[in-house]
Amino acid sequence: MDSSNISFTALYTGHVWYENGMSAPFFTSNLGRLMYHSLRPAEMFASQFVGANLKQLLLQRHTIIDHRIEQLIKDEGVTQILEIACGLSPRGYKFSRNYPNVHYVEADLPGMAARKKSLLQKEQALSEQHEVISCNFFESGAPNGLDYVLHEKLDPTKPTIIITEGLVNYFPLETIETVWKKISTLAKVFPKAWYMTDLIPKFENAPSYKYIRAGKWALGAVASADVSLHYTSDQTIEQGFKDCGFSDVTVHIPEDYYQKLPIPKSKAATFVRVVEAKV
Repeated sequence: MDSSNISFTALYTGHVWYENGMSAPFFTSNLGRLMYHSLRPAEMFASQFVGANLKQLLLQRHTIIDHRIEQLIKDEGVTQILEIACGLSPRGYKFSRNYPNVHYVEADLPGMAARKKSLLQKEQALSEQHEVISCNFFESGAPNGLDYVLHEKLDPTKPTIIITEGLVNYFPLETIETVWKKISTLAKVFPKAWYMTDLIPKFENAPSYKYIRAGKWALGAVASADVSLHYTSDQTIEQGFKDCGFSDVTVHIPEDYYQKLPIPKSKAATFVRVVEAKV
């Protein structure tokens, strides 16, 4: 997988967040803006004929994850967050300001981490409570291994959230399950810990599945990576994460939040899921 090209898709995602009031101007770029406007005809087609599009998916998953983070901060006393493969996510910038007692650590592969860090430094937006580091969850040990980051960069006495967004479908299920097992094992050091991610299941009986499959191939071509669909139902998602060592799993469905959160409503059944797995 060519990880440098995945950052190319991050430019589009970052601009979607900005255009919808969820991000800051310095996270955008001319290329991201060009991609956003170039894809508008395809997004309109998908919305009309498929009943859902990529922009809606991005906004649905991001808003639900933000909502659950806020609830866990307020209700469970979370004071530490690690966002892996952070890309151009505005989440660290936003949460470190809205919740000064929260230590927010953003992590990505070295190239993307350096870019993110540079953007935030220019805005004087980094602090002891908000930092950007390098991390590769397939590595072990210093300086980039997931075990090193969790045990040396985070405080083992604090309730913690670990996040990946827009990442897991780039890996075959058997590959990403090894990462989930590693997270569930390593995170046991914290008094309370949650892992949050999103994924697109393989709902083969859904009327829009043929379009989802076409979109999967298109995204794979742009990212120079194989894109995989994981699990066949909400029930198999829950069981799959429990098999990876998580004690309690909630599968969040966008339709359940239409009346609660300001997220776009798809005409057809949604095909993104947000998974919240407690260690």
